[in-house]
Amino acid sequence: MNQKYKKQYFAEFMLATVTIFWGATFPIVKDAINEMPVMAFLWVRFAMAAILLALITGRKGFATLDRRGWCLGILLGTLLFLAYLFQTFGLERTSSANAGFLTGLGVVWVPLMAGPFLKKPAAFGSKVGVVLSLFGLLLLTWHTPWTISFGDFLVVICSIFIALHIIGLDAFSKGYDGRALAFVQIATMAVLGCFGSLVFEPVSWPQTWSSSLVFALIVTSVFATAYAFWAMTTFQHRTTPTRAALIYTLEPVFAAIFSVWLAGDRLSSIGWVGGALIVIGMIVAELWPLMARKNQYEDV
Repeated sequence: MNQKYKKQYFAEFMLATVTIFWGATFPIVKDAINEMPVMAFLWVRFAMAAILLALITGRKGFATLDRRGWCLGILLGTLLFLAYLFQTFGLERTSSANAGFLTGLGVVWVPLMAGPFLKKPAAFGSKVGVVLSLFGLLLLTWHTPWTISFGDFLVVICSIFIALHIIGLDAFSKGYDGRALAFVQIATMAVLGCFGSLVFEPVSWPQTWSSSLVFALIVTSVFATAYAFWAMTTFQHRTTPTRAALIYTLEPVFAAIFSVWLAGDRLSSIGWVGGALIVIGMIVAELWPLMARKNQYEDV
């Protein structure tokens, strides 16, 4: 096998491991916030991750950040914090499987929101992906009469902030060390979470450190945050953006698997179809524009 392809496949494998950790966090976090308030859990998690990222980044990485870079990191960190805040509060009120699938809608919103923000009109395939995903959302949250639960609604809001974060990262992050920018974002999230916990929650620090809570903090801070940002920064450029985006669609799939395995979640047959449609919509939104461009070049 060509050495180039070996490096690419290894990079893609490493990105796939990131989605495994992301997927596993849904049932793990759902259990952890039964022992600890949401914002308290978030700020401790992100503070631990920020310390690890600072060690990984080093002086050379931080040297790439100017004043604009720090401000950008704070803005992106605020968007990401809002995404995690709505996601985690949503997890309190819905199943971890639902939360995993609905979080994936962020990939689908990106092409729609890129039009007004980046002046990049959504391709027809992206619109097809949105329709498929919205139909999947309807089936995943199906009740008679249909209503969307408050928890599911919060996670849908989370997916919108994820899309805004992706757009901001794509539009403004060029020229900065990825690890340094990640540190600013994660540190911002820790500060916002700590402030919110001190103001709005009765407990801002764990009164007891159960083994399940320690395990949740280690998995979410070390593997789902610090490791994930390191892997994305190190390996994503070794594959194409489209292939990377398709790999990230595995997150809701792993979320559903871990939710059934660890949390005992049970989706109805209609719910599974809805979740599958959301994933298919994500894939269509990414692949269709690429195939359209490929066909256009072949016709020229």
